[in-house]
Amino acid sequence: MRIRDIEGEMEEAPNLTSFIDVMMVLLIFLMAVTTFRQVEREVEIQLPGLSSSQPLSGPSQQVIINIAEDGRMVVSGQEYAASALEELLTQMATRDPSREVLIRADERSIHKYFATVAGICRRAGVNEVKIGYVLQEPTPVTIQ
Repeated sequence: MRIRDIEGEMEEAPNLTSFIDVMMVLLIFLMAVTTFRQVEREVEIQLPGLSSSQPLSGPSQQVIINIAEDGRMVVSGQEYAASALEELLTQMATRDPSREVLIRADERSIHKYFATVAGICRRAGVNEVKIGYVLQEPTPVTIQ
């Protein structure tokens, strides 16, 4: 007659070491990405909303120019005058012609501020300029 070994038949607990390692790496990555994205959002601007379109994302290859309500031009937390911004963009376009520019203008700002920055980008030789906005749900129209 065979004697049963109860301890040998019990399943071992799964090894969670690799799972915990992967979760820690994901946590560190998400914390770093959140910190980097916050740098451009520190400028107090209110983006205009659109009812339909694809949301924009800012890849690391983009230069993000924030235009405040009063026309201040801010890049990476540093304020630039028009001539200094043109010099910065010219140097950037010379080094890497494929680099994109994302313009995030406050919706309360005057259109001429955006036009000024767009003109600077064109003169500096930037090939692709994108516009930042916030995607909003369309509001229903009621007919009476």
